[in-house]
Amino acid sequence: MSGMGARGDGQLGDFPTMVAASDIKSVAVRSHFAVFLKTDGSLWAMGYNSDGQLGDGTTTYRSTPVQVATGVASVSVGDDYTLFVKTDGSLWATGNNYHGQLGDGTTTDRSTPVQVATGVASVAAGEE
Repeated sequence: MSGMGARGDGQLGDFPTMVAASDIKSVAVRSHFAVFLKTDGSLWAMGYNSDGQLGDGTTTYRSTPVQVATGVASVSVGDDYTLFVKTDGSLWATGNNYHGQLGDGTTTDRSTPVQVATGVASVAAGEE
């Protein structure tokens, strides 16, 4: 089974054939993209990527998962941006930053994750 998601944006990707369900720790989904955290701490993303929300260093649409980071403990997605906490307690952000929601002191979109804080236990994202 594989799917393209609402409006064909690839947020469901083709990952059911690529990753065993037992390898998935958590999934975060928005209307046009999705990320999933594997039990080994690797973070993967797929779907719409116009603002760099997938964090793969591009703004290229991805219909199959691309690995974004390792050593990740938790993840949350907002409108066209992604936040994740690494196992060392550092907070990272990528994607749309029009309102400064990435927390890096700018309003510059980021296609590669930037570290924005340390000593973080958990994260939640929302609307812009």
